[in-house]
Amino acid sequence: MNINLNTTFTNENIKAVNNGQSVLKGQNNVINGKTLNLGSNLLDEKKAQAKKDAMKLIRNAFEGDQKISNEFNEKKRHVEELIKDKGEADKIINDIENERKMLRDEYGLTENSQEEKELKLLEKDFRSGLPGSDVSLSEEERKAVEEIKERGLTEYQSRSMEMLDYAKNYIVKSYANTLEIQDENRSLGMMEREMLKNTSMIDVKKEAKKLEEEANEQVVTIAMDEAKDNIDSDIEEKKEEAERIKEKKEEIEERIDESKKRRDEIRDFSEKILDGAESMSNITSSVEEAQQEVKEMMSKMNILEEDIKGITVDDNR
Repeated sequence: MNINLNTTFTNENIKAVNNGQSVLKGQNNVINGKTLNLGSNLLDEKKAQAKKDAMKLIRNAFEGDQKISNEFNEKKRHVEELIKDKGEADKIINDIENERKMLRDEYGLTENSQEEKELKLLEKDFRSGLPGSDVSLSEEERKAVEEIKERGLTEYQSRSMEMLDYAKNYIVKSYANTLEIQDENRSLGMMEREMLKNTSMIDVKKEAKKLEEEANEQVVTIAMDEAKDNIDSDIEEKKEEAERIKEKKEEIEERIDESKKRRDEIRDFSEKILDGAESMSNITSSVEEAQQEVKEMMSKMNILEEDIKGITVDDNR
């Protein structure tokens, strides 16, 4: 019996195998999963491995997305801290600037006073040396600053510049935080765009589903292969049994034929013996002598006395 396994297995076929229902039909043959030993351990292993692989894909994708999400949130927290620190530094800088204005008022100076103008030039020279500063002095301004420093600063100018020097660390910190905030925001923007385009979880779910479908197909294939092996084995056993029955039948028929032939030979020979016995009875004087002659004749022809058991000679014949 040949089995054609070139079958297109649908979800219904797969469910049928898993539920032990019929999935393969041939000439007067139906394969039922419940009646076959389909290697449940192997099938379970296949399905378990497929589930394990699918879960691994999903877990890896989730962990990857979670890692990106964690990095994104960490950067956001870091930016918030930078903004907070910058805000604190800017407040201190602003407070110092207010104190410098109050100091100018204490000395009764105005913004257009010569002392204030010289202070502004000294402050410009100070700010030109700060990190990332875009402030620069002309050659004329440099010479003016040198002249002021050589002549010596006034009390007001010295106190105001001391306050400004105290604010220097906060100015540098505010500027550094500003740069880092800008960098982090650019990075966050890129990450956010990538996260919006990211379809890894969608893709991995499709891949996981594909793995499960492939595993189901393997399960059906294994089931069909084993079913075929079981059927072939059963057919082979039945063929062997049929051969044995045939051989036994032929043996019995031969024995029957031999028995019939033997019986016919015995019948023919018995008739010959009886005919011989009758002839000899005419010659001999008694039945005993005739029987003795018959025995001697039978002995010569190698015929057992049992073969003609039940045959009697009528004493009156």
